[in-house]
Amino acid sequence: MKKLLIVDDEADLLAELQPMLTRAGYQVITATDGEAALALVAQEAPDLIILDVLMPKLDGRATLRRLREGDNWVPVILLTQINTTLERVLSLQEGADDYLNKPFDPMELLARIQAILRRVERDAPSTATAQLLTSGELRVDRQARSVSHRGQLVELTTRAFDLLV
Repeated sequence: MKKLLIVDDEADLLAELQPMLTRAGYQVITATDGEAALALVAQEAPDLIILDVLMPKLDGRATLRRLREGDNWVPVILLTQINTTLERVLSLQEGADDYLNKPFDPMELLARIQAILRRVERDAPSTATAQLLTSGELRVDRQARSVSHRGQLVELTTRAFDLLV
């Protein structure tokens, strides 16, 4: 089951999207600001992020920049009420995968999520060569030679790690 992170400070929008996307077969987690979102990304490793631009504490574009600066390329769909070409262009240049203006039809958002996840799955490296392997809450980082489960580091001997990968 693919995991989605929705980040928006509008409780009504979260209340509308979370059950709809859950019914569509996704595991949905939520945050109401960019700082909380970054913490959840580190803990939960979502497959896609739906990120509002205008939020308190850390806005969506700043959150996106931090993700990309940290070399995290999880797909991101930005949501915003700012309907200008410049805003869309800057957001896409900063690493957004898609951009949707509010108000929007939730079915269009669902279609965009499905399209992005199809492309990601098609373009994903095979597990034989991937540097980061994830399965549910288990993460194996081949380059760092580390394993974590539910965000907690799992201590392994060199031999155990080699057998795992």
